Amino acid sequence: ELAEKSGVSKEELQFATWLISSRSFVISISVGGDEGAGGSGAVAANKKAIRVLLPYLDMINHSSDNANSELHLIDPEKDEAWFAIRATRPIKAGKEITISYGTGVESSVELLQNYGFVPDENRIDKMMLKKGGDECLESLEDWDTTLEEDEKALEEGGDALGNMAN
Repeated sequence: ELAEKSGVSKEELQFATWLISSRSFVISISVGGDEGAGGSGAVAANKKAIRVLLPYLDMINHSSDNANSELHLIDPEKDEAWFAIRATRPIKAGKEITISYGTGVESSVELLQNYGFVPDENRIDKMMLKKGGDECLESLEDWDTTLEEDEKALEEGGDALGNMAN
């Protein structure tokens, strides 16, 4: 409906939405008078998660388990609030600055969906595979469907994870 009203195709609107969301960052802000700066940590009961566009921030690389800095919202209660990147430990001159995109507990699937990339390694994926349980893969070698089979299952509304080998 929005695409039709705007005079663009549904595909163009979907692409624009993905492009913006993959370049935005989730931050938490206080609701109900809680004081303090919002960071990239998990959203507590008295916090609200919002997405913001922060020019140049997506030039800072992601690290799932070894980020050396974090995003902070300064003076969140003021109209002139601003953002800062703060080191979480000393960083030697010339070393790469990294942050953990999102809350730091996103799987590779969530990072792809929310930020448009898949990291080479992600400790969260390893933890998810180790946990096991019903319909859970124990290792990536247990994946036994092809991309074409998974795409067909998605189109038919089937199980997006495909068949699990037992």
